[in-house]
Amino acid sequence: AEDQRFYDHGGIDPTGIARALWNNVTDDSTQGGSTLTQQLVKNTYLTSDRTLTRKVREAVLAVKLDRTEDKDVILERYLNTVYFGRGAYGIEAAARTWFDTTAADLTPEQAALLTGMLRAPESLGPDDHPEAARQRRDAVLDAMAAMGTLDTDEAERAKGTPVEVTAADPSPTVLRAGVAPHFVEHVRGLLVERFGEQALYDRGLVVHTTLDLADQRAAEAAVATHLDDPEDPQAAVVGVDRFGAVRAWVGGRDFDALQVDLVSDAGGGGRQPGSTFKPVTLAANLEAGNGAGQRFPAPAEMTFDIPGSEPWEVSNAGGGGYGTLSLADATVRSVNTVYAQAVLQVGADAVVDMANRLGITRDLQPHPSIALGAQEVSVLEMATLYSTLARSGTRIAPFVMTKVETRSGDVLWEHELEGEEVVDPSVADTVNAVLQESPRRGTARRAALERPMAAKTGTTQNNADAWLAGYTPDYTAIVWVGNPDTNETVEVDGEQVQGGTVPAMIWHDFMVEALEGVPATEFAEPDGDLLRNPNRRSPAAEEAQERIEADASSTTSTTSTTSSTTTTEPDEGDGADDEDEDGGGGDGEPTSTTSSSTTTTAPTTTTTTTAPATTEASTSADGDADGGG
Repeated sequence: AEDQRFYDHGGIDPTGIARALWNNVTDDSTQGGSTLTQQLVKNTYLTSDRTLTRKVREAVLAVKLDRTEDKDVILERYLNTVYFGRGAYGIEAAARTWFDTTAADLTPEQAALLTGMLRAPESLGPDDHPEAARQRRDAVLDAMAAMGTLDTDEAERAKGTPVEVTAADPSPTVLRAGVAPHFVEHVRGLLVERFGEQALYDRGLVVHTTLDLADQRAAEAAVATHLDDPEDPQAAVVGVDRFGAVRAWVGGRDFDALQVDLVSDAGGGGRQPGSTFKPVTLAANLEAGNGAGQRFPAPAEMTFDIPGSEPWEVSNAGGGGYGTLSLADATVRSVNTVYAQAVLQVGADAVVDMANRLGITRDLQPHPSIALGAQEVSVLEMATLYSTLARSGTRIAPFVMTKVETRSGDVLWEHELEGEEVVDPSVADTVNAVLQESPRRGTARRAALERPMAAKTGTTQNNADAWLAGYTPDYTAIVWVGNPDTNETVEVDGEQVQGGTVPAMIWHDFMVEALEGVPATEFAEPDGDLLRNPNRRSPAAEEAQERIEADASSTTSTTSTTSSTTTTEPDEGDGADDEDEDGGGGDGEPTSTTSSSTTTTAPTTTTTTTAPATTEASTSADGDADGGG
């Protein structure tokens, strides 16, 4: 069926390559020349990119593998990992799925049918294409007879038998090739980790997953609608319900082109979340008793003297100043200079602690720039974080499997739902109340649904990453758009992508479908004192305000001690941040950027919060102006 010279070549087959080239040229067909060893290398170690570089690497690794492994071992590994249709990976699972038997007990005609399907399991599968499956099976039987591995009479007898397979599983959750491939690979990795590779492929496990195929199709369709050009950037989407079950998982636009999972970021370093991380600083401030109504100066630029580090420069997207703003309005408008002050008043350690409790599992450094999303996280971690807020502070780790059984129905493993209250509900509910304003009048307006929802956009320096993190009380979804291998500016149709544009539209379209028929649910009421608290002002904010007032009364404009400025969150592309809360000329009105640069010194005192007492950030070695790059 495949690679008839497997036992004769050294990992690559020049004869097979020449034959494939000749057939492709002479009969206008497309025939591959890859050996089984090359296919194993590609499936295990490489991507499916159709580039000369990848093919060269594939050939080199195939030769090395052929020299170090026994041929039978290579063949066994290949048969244990390839896809046979009906959601079956590996020959043992295929034998049980298609014929309710073991691989060792397959008849010649059954084995020929399975191996004949390998080239295209969906188009050669007997469920939908019985005649094509029969012809392919008979061709394999003829080849076996020609090679002497099967008697001619036995081959003819096998060809005379009808194609009979067990009835397909009627469950709508059976995964087929091309459906949620990154999710399938993630599940397979977890199974190998728990049960071992041999058990996974030999025992024919029955795995019950959390994936909702309707939600999955909706997520894939939303991505395909808004990123329809092959040159468009990559995207990732994950949807998690109230109980932590993962309902949709788009790890990339094209699994064949990019098998790296952009949801779990397995083996990667993550991506900077930009301003989608601001709610963590908001929660840390609320927990410390600093209400969302606390007011801060909001100039276009600020420079902070961080003891033991370079001055920290922060600027707002678009270079606009906003007079003074409450912390709540600074969240809705995504104002960086306010959030720089907010992180300094509670300390970066408190923000790290809050992030870890909400669901970020990786090590984070207590640099002030963490408030602006300067440290890498995964899409799945952000889903944990935002779903914890949606549950009023109860964290449930997202899970993808509910149960694993043997073919006979014995339960080998079953998920146990565990939740932990990691943040006081009054804090989480107040964060939720603030974030509900973002789709109403802030940067997430393109994501707005006709039901209670909360959201936050994020765009990193140079528009390299664009996020929309949003949720209802019952469902959380995270959308990321960017280029996984670079920090280059992301564009779609010639326009720079921001969190409030393409990611917001993907999120909206997906959630409309995912929540169809689901009754709308109201968020819990916030803590009134934490939500308002308009009169509290931190020492850092007091000092900054005094400097602004002094600058305003001076005859000369203030010049920052350093000249370079950057921005982390340019989400104002839809004009959302130009709109004042009350529609006219209040504290949110942009001010001139020429007289609003401010230099302030971060306090070096110790701040005690309800989280562990922490020292104000003073060890940052971040050389970026705001950490956004």
